[in-house]
Amino acid sequence: MANNSKSFAQLYGLFLYKKKDIIAIQEKLGIGENANQLAVPPDSELMGKTLADSYELLLELVGDLISIQENLNIDSNPVLKVELRRDKASSDKPIRLFDLLLSLKDDIVVIQEKLSIIGYSNQERAEKADKITRA
Repeated sequence: MANNSKSFAQLYGLFLYKKKDIIAIQEKLGIGENANQLAVPPDSELMGKTLADSYELLLELVGDLISIQENLNIDSNPVLKVELRRDKASSDKPIRLFDLLLSLKDDIVVIQEKLSIIGYSNQERAEKADKITRA
């Protein structure tokens, strides 16, 4: 069970990096209420996060991404829209979570390229950028 807890913590952390990507996009566009910076804590502070926590955060990200796509007049991914309407208690949640993550990642990259934004999703690169910014 400890491995599951660590995996869930890492998954939640990954979604927090996606959240940073979305916040950067929103800031560039001057939209959204996420104007403050999001700090991504180390995995040890994320212990106790569950698959349900990750799924809830992912759905929040999908909602944010769809509004960005509408703002930019980009055709949104139908997988993302359908997922927002589905029952969150579905038994195939882990499979849907993975599919949704892949769709979300692809859509974020398209928007970042359109707006010339370097993403935070590459954790190593993001940590280097944070260190340089603080120096």
